[in-house]
Amino acid sequence: MRARAGRDRVGGPASRRLDRRAPRTVRLYLLLALIALLFASGLGTGFDLAVRLNYALILLIAVSWVWSRWGFERISATVERPATEVSVGDTISELISLENRGGPPKSWLEVEDQTTIPGLKIAEVVSLPGLIAFRRFRIEFQLRQRGEYTIGPLVVRAADPFGLFPYEAEYAEKQDVLVYPRVVDLPDYASPSALLAGDASRRRRSYILSPEVSSVRDYSAGDSISRIHWPSTARSGKLMVKTFDQGRANEMWVVLDQQAETAMGEGADSTDETAATIAASTVHKYLGLQLPVGFASVGSEAMVLPPERGPGQRSEVFGHIAKSRPEGEQPLFSLLAELEREVSRGSSIVAITSAPDGDWVDAMGALQKRGVQAVVVLLDRTSWDPELEEETSRARLVAYGVRTYVVRRGVSPAAALVEPELPSLLDRIHSAAEAAG
Repeated sequence: MRARAGRDRVGGPASRRLDRRAPRTVRLYLLLALIALLFASGLGTGFDLAVRLNYALILLIAVSWVWSRWGFERISATVERPATEVSVGDTISELISLENRGGPPKSWLEVEDQTTIPGLKIAEVVSLPGLIAFRRFRIEFQLRQRGEYTIGPLVVRAADPFGLFPYEAEYAEKQDVLVYPRVVDLPDYASPSALLAGDASRRRRSYILSPEVSSVRDYSAGDSISRIHWPSTARSGKLMVKTFDQGRANEMWVVLDQQAETAMGEGADSTDETAATIAASTVHKYLGLQLPVGFASVGSEAMVLPPERGPGQRSEVFGHIAKSRPEGEQPLFSLLAELEREVSRGSSIVAITSAPDGDWVDAMGALQKRGVQAVVVLLDRTSWDPELEEETSRARLVAYGVRTYVVRRGVSPAAALVEPELPSLLDRIHSAAEAAG
């Protein structure tokens, strides 16, 4: 999902400006201590130089205060921020404008647009060398992690030439930013079963009776009389029989496991962020193929969304993935048990998880035996933590006939989802047998 066109301009004349005094510097306190020492020395010894130095330092402090306060009040700032909805991987920018409207020159201004986006600091140090000066600059940054964040306020910090009286002011309000998960181009790794729905674009004939009549054909010897379609027979003058398909079976379910105990890694380099990318990309791909896609996940936010088509479904799923964190307590097995009645024969279910071996593997195997096409995208825990022992879940999933893909740390999802685990396991078994023989 790309950033929406247009930018929000904030920080203009109608925006809030909150001036506040920054913490005093150590040099100011040292200077005050020196003034006190010189004053005491001048009184005790009558040394004229100490008294003159004292007057000079007091004058320096007064001039610095006036310089800082008078000059800072004549600084104004505006910022043009990105749209409120962007995606991981987008490179976005802010355009910041500064103006000195008649104050003393500023050789040092620190400009920071504060943000809660982890690992990101939107800041720049600039100068306004003239009594009347204007400066415009752009700060670009790339988003690496999905989530719900804020940008702002814009903070401008300055001080007098000696750095004795720093001041800062806030321009512009906070702005909420929703960062959607990254969408990558995936191979067709989870197409629904060949037992497709009667209302799907592809159909398969059934040799058993079902409520779904797909078409009629000429009578063949051995066809049951109950299959004869009498209105077509009357129109054509020859026996015509009904053909059936398997009914509604082209739905796809995408299940994102966000149980806190199974998550590994931190921030952008985590199993959760990788799983979110795969889940969002899978939903995007198959909704684009006009398949009804459902979504289920229990993290910091819970969602079970029945299969539907269209951009509205995509928007709901993407919004949930963006906001939900791996803080759920419900295990994957429990979530699959809830969906068991919702997943029909011939449909597909894609489970994306980093969970260790457990009851969820048997649940996926049971769905496969029911005629559901079960697909598992397994995030290899050992690639995030080499000290872990290799899981047995892959071998058990393959034994159940579940199509299994393994995604390892640092490998792109598109490359990892090209080939399922079954061929590689068979190759290893064959190589081991040859070595033993």
